[in-house]
Amino acid sequence: MGLLDSFFASSLQFANQAGLYALLSIIPLIIIYLLRPRPLKVKIPSLMFLMDIERKKRLNVFRKFLKDPLFLIQLFVLILTSLAVAAPFIMANEEAGGGSTVIILDASASMQAKTTLGDTKFESAVGQADKYLSSKNTIILAESVPVMVIKETSSGSASDALSKLKPKATSTDLSGAILLGRRLLPEGGRIVVFSDFTSWNGDDPDIAREVAQANGIIVDFVTVSARTDNVGIIDGWFEGSDYKLVIRNFNKEAQNVKIDVTTNNVNVLSSTLNLDSQSNGYFTVSKLSPGTTKISLNTDDALPVDNNAYVFIPKTMERNILYIADNAKSPSLVALNLVPYTTVKTVDTKSTPSFPGYSIVFVNSPLSSDAAKSLSDYVRGGGNAVIIASPGLQDMDLLPVVLDSVTNKTSLNVAQASGMTDGISIDKVDVKKHFKATLRNGAVALLEGGDESAMLAYWKFGSGTVIYSGLADPQGSNIFDPLNENVWNDFHALPEYPLFWKQLMEWVSGSLDVSEFNGKTGQFIKLPARQTVKTPGDSITTDLLLLDEVGVYGLPDRDVAVNLYNEQESNLAGSTISTSTGAAGAGEEVPVTAQTIRVPKYLDIYLIIAAMFLVFLELYYLHWRGEL
Repeated sequence: MGLLDSFFASSLQFANQAGLYALLSIIPLIIIYLLRPRPLKVKIPSLMFLMDIERKKRLNVFRKFLKDPLFLIQLFVLILTSLAVAAPFIMANEEAGGGSTVIILDASASMQAKTTLGDTKFESAVGQADKYLSSKNTIILAESVPVMVIKETSSGSASDALSKLKPKATSTDLSGAILLGRRLLPEGGRIVVFSDFTSWNGDDPDIAREVAQANGIIVDFVTVSARTDNVGIIDGWFEGSDYKLVIRNFNKEAQNVKIDVTTNNVNVLSSTLNLDSQSNGYFTVSKLSPGTTKISLNTDDALPVDNNAYVFIPKTMERNILYIADNAKSPSLVALNLVPYTTVKTVDTKSTPSFPGYSIVFVNSPLSSDAAKSLSDYVRGGGNAVIIASPGLQDMDLLPVVLDSVTNKTSLNVAQASGMTDGISIDKVDVKKHFKATLRNGAVALLEGGDESAMLAYWKFGSGTVIYSGLADPQGSNIFDPLNENVWNDFHALPEYPLFWKQLMEWVSGSLDVSEFNGKTGQFIKLPARQTVKTPGDSITTDLLLLDEVGVYGLPDRDVAVNLYNEQESNLAGSTISTSTGAAGAGEEVPVTAQTIRVPKYLDIYLIIAAMFLVFLELYYLHWRGEL
């Protein structure tokens, strides 16, 4: 067997060998050319000397075929088409999975930890990821949810995208990212995960790796290490107008941590907290003012992202109210003073107060005719008033009810659900006395007695709102004495009593709960439409906002303060991932070179393209000869 035969036997193969029978189509072509009509020949004696030359030409009958370009073109078209039907191919080397690689980068808060070289874990991971790029690359950021950055791009584009990525301040879902990568890869593809593997949400990443490997995917884990010293804020919450924080020392030595508190960029508090090794400390910021408050730990540790906490309180949360009563110890007054961000000024009925400038006016004693007229003018102009039933209360035009005589015991029922009474055990209130009150036209009853008396009602009066509460405050001393005739009900004895007044204040002013303005990283905010949001680091346009940075987000309708508050992410010396056979485990060296496999490279498409080119060449030749 010659060298050429050996090459074809070892390299060129046919997936459809029966297709080679199509080469027999060459025979009819040759027969057609042999049988086609020839021009009439006339013998001229003077040319007889040429007969011998003509006789020699007949000795090679196929020589005329070689001189006919049209025959040659059609011959090669048949040969190329017949070979294409036989599906020829050669075996060639190719990266496994078609050269497809999924790079998964842990973008959690712990990846912002500093290494001994001065960079961060994330920056180190990005530098290593460049070595694993192949011909087709997909990059996934493993945040609290997997975020796909690019899909099946070249190594150059992938390298450029890697250089622009930054770590976030969330937890990480490594298993979710691995399973997403598995769905994107063909069999033989490769997933490379870069992480510190100290903590994660969801399933163990090692389980997700085994699932991917069962589907023919190669999964490599590359562990990125850094410093583990850290002191961080791991929790925070509101208690009234105070804000409490939990600060943990993750180090093996005790730490003295300096804490600075600024509100609206003005320092309001500086303190020092002594923390034992591996212990928590508690810190309280009292009576927070509206605006943005930043609590900072002045410590040079490995993870700066958990050294700051932000608290935002909108100006609308601040309320300035006026309370008119002759009894300075009324339970409702005590409850209102407990409502956060509320300033209460108390006056008696002998004074002539000026109502403008107050967001709400509370009346808990009978008013003079002049004071009642001034209050009516204030409400008509857009003010809000809450009138509490009291002995001697006179009927007024601004009341949503018409008062009648005082009557005795009745039950108490919810007439209409409202935010004011949500969570209040109304059915447990014992009403011993109350005003017989009838709703005015346009008024709404929220609570009513068993005798159909309106016990809690409101209506619009001019541009303002008036609320009537038929649950009178107790008078005199011994307000918890059930035999005291000045105690009309025991509502003030319920544990939910302060909550009622807080909810009433929020209902009147339309204020949201302060928690609506403060959140944790990893949460989502659904926006009504695509909007531009100013994040702590940049601006984005979206309709579903993922809170993945620590700081203040500027939404079109409000600001939201966002904190990490994740002890697992702050614990840089957390547990490491388990290892298993069949893939590189945590801390193991992973080979950079991609796996190469032998795959067939089919040539039929190239043969078809060549045959089509010859067909067009034939048409051009016929046109040139004038036959088309």
